[in-house]
Amino acid sequence: MYLSICAIYSLIIDIKVNYMSSVNDLLQQILNRAKQKGLKQKELAERAGITAETLSRAKKAGDMHLSSLHRLAAIVDLKLCFCPAEPIIERINNGSMFE
Repeated sequence: MYLSICAIYSLIIDIKVNYMSSVNDLLQQILNRAKQKGLKQKELAERAGITAETLSRAKKAGDMHLSSLHRLAAIVDLKLCFCPAEPIIERINNGSMFE
């Protein structure tokens, strides 16, 4: 089964992003959330244990270690998870939701 990475807000916010195709998409979700929380990119990077330059390079190159993405996401109350590539509504309709 092919799995894609998606970001899911924890606690109250539950936004599901299907078919995330690149690190840039994930980083943008994280950076948008950080901005909503009033965090500057430099502060976000420092809290995650990376430099602001590393974050900037990752945005430009579209590449970053999964562990760094995980730390960045956690700081802004997001978590990285794997979800089936098949849309949930299709799984419900065809009876395969809990298989």
